[in-house]
Amino acid sequence: MNSRRYVICDIEATGLHEEKEIIEIALITYQDGKITDVYETLINPLKEVSGFIQDLTSISQKQLAEAPKFYEVADAIRMRLEGGVFVSHNTDFDFGLLRKKYIEMGQDIKMKTFCTLKVAHHEIPGLRNYNLDALCGFFGIKIKQRHRAIGDAEATLALFHELFQLRLKNYTKIMYLPHHEKAMKKVSTKSGLLSFKDNKGKTIHLEAAFNMEKRARELLEVKADNRDLLIRTETIEEELTGTPLIAEFKRLMYHAFTPHWVITMMGHKDGEKFFKLLPYKRGAQGLWFFTDYLDAKIKIKELERKLKTEVYLYRDSEKSKEEILKTNLKIEQLARETRFPNENLIIMGEGRSIGEKSFVLVRGGHVFGYGYSLASEAEIEANPESFITRRFFHHLGVDLTTKRYIRELKNMRQKSDGWRSLAEVR
Repeated sequence: MNSRRYVICDIEATGLHEEKEIIEIALITYQDGKITDVYETLINPLKEVSGFIQDLTSISQKQLAEAPKFYEVADAIRMRLEGGVFVSHNTDFDFGLLRKKYIEMGQDIKMKTFCTLKVAHHEIPGLRNYNLDALCGFFGIKIKQRHRAIGDAEATLALFHELFQLRLKNYTKIMYLPHHEKAMKKVSTKSGLLSFKDNKGKTIHLEAAFNMEKRARELLEVKADNRDLLIRTETIEEELTGTPLIAEFKRLMYHAFTPHWVITMMGHKDGEKFFKLLPYKRGAQGLWFFTDYLDAKIKIKELERKLKTEVYLYRDSEKSKEEILKTNLKIEQLARETRFPNENLIIMGEGRSIGEKSFVLVRGGHVFGYGYSLASEAEIEANPESFITRRFFHHLGVDLTTKRYIRELKNMRQKSDGWRSLAEVR
């Protein structure tokens, strides 16, 4: 921070109305990284103060009646302000009210200002609230005496320091809180499960990731859509899994996938097949599963659109066997994306340490389980059941996650030779 002299100010007033008067002021002079002067005083507003303000500030009418009037402390305040930079959380309010009082005395004050409220809006875009409580909570600053001038001024000084550092580092769009930066340095770049914990050690978010450090940094960037995670996260723990697929399995053990809607394949009496959207019942068979009704409607409309443009699904007259066959063929093609490439297969992947391999085994169209081993791929494929670490029994969330992972593998394999192929288990 440069050698300028900054005067951090907070004012408590009779209210926010136009006729508001000062009842307390605190000034903290800050220069060369240290506090050089602290000044605080009550001020007699020469009017009644509402019970609400007295309760909010814990300042009584009797205390104010015995306090000095503004003109009696005006010189002491001016002496501290002159030549400095006025800092407050909402300079329009604090500096505006202070200047108004001097103008009433036939004087004026003019000085450079630094508004922590406005700077926070610029440096940390997207937060829901920018009041002093919210920003101090964001940076982990404790306010010792809220709604007292000295307590709020001390908090504003701490906030000013944080915002000033952001400007020096030019973190206008992306920024990490200091304790998050420290925590992320300990996070591995390998695949695994991230556990974000609050200050009591309670897990508040789980995230499966291909690169845990990269994903942690994405989630802890200062953005509007992750403010809650930013404020609540105190520490990050990791669990190596070898692949993001197994990490997702572990996440599902804590947060099970619970669908509310399902698209299933049904048939008319004449043998023609069709898709139908239905409420999900536990154990029900289906092709596509959804928690959100809107997502389900979008998918069924997409399927209907494909069928309508390519087959004669919506003819009113009776269909020929050829037309029904064409319809059923197209429906089977669309449904194929929801199935495993083979009913029995194994997905090989990296392990948790050097030399170790991971694998996911599919038997009879369902994920049988996963495991780890130092054995060769040939040995694992010859008898995969003997290496199973965790067994599943027709787990819907695990099956759907694995199918999606296989589709991603196929897509990425077209761009990279580094992805292992799927080996069919005999």
